Amino acid sequence: MKQWYKTRKKDPFYIKAKKNDIISRAYYKLEEIDKKYNLFKNQKKILDVGCSPGGWTQYILKKNPKNKIVGIDLLPIDHQLEGEFTFYIMDLKDTSAINKLLTKSNYTFDSIVSDIAPNTSGNQFLDQTNSYNLSMLSAQLIEKYLNKGGNFLVKNFQGEDTEKLFKFTKSHFCKTLYIKPAASDKKSKEIYILGLEKK
Repeated sequence: MKQWYKTRKKDPFYIKAKKNDIISRAYYKLEEIDKKYNLFKNQKKILDVGCSPGGWTQYILKKNPKNKIVGIDLLPIDHQLEGEFTFYIMDLKDTSAINKLLTKSNYTFDSIVSDIAPNTSGNQFLDQTNSYNLSMLSAQLIEKYLNKGGNFLVKNFQGEDTEKLFKFTKSHFCKTLYIKPAASDKKSKEIYILGLEKK
């Protein structure tokens, strides 16, 4: 763990985030993907799944303060975020509560993004399985709550189930691809799946 902290402190994206008052280095992952694929065109309604500590929400609001964001996470967000941001402390695994909330509030979105990750155990197989389950729960939200033409981005720890997640996503979008942003640790198993233009 000490070695991890030493490595992290030397990481250029970590240093850049600290210098620029950015909540987390994850900010730069989304920035890179958005600059290349233009995920958030004009004013948007966006669902940020697993949004704590708030790096992706911070990026979306900085890009366009008129964006309206709904965030869901088990953990609170301790940072002050300026803009129209509604946050719910909820467990993504509690699908009935999530569906009840989104349906009752009449929520539909132009983009759904999910940088969600499980608490890691050190067991690679278990961590990848847990990551797949959370990523798939995020992906299942696109069927009912993502508007036609909308975009979807989800993180996943690569493993045996990653291809199933990719195929599920691909069935809903005009274009689907894998992305490994520069801000992702090269040694990390994390990969992003991007779905562009929901059918």
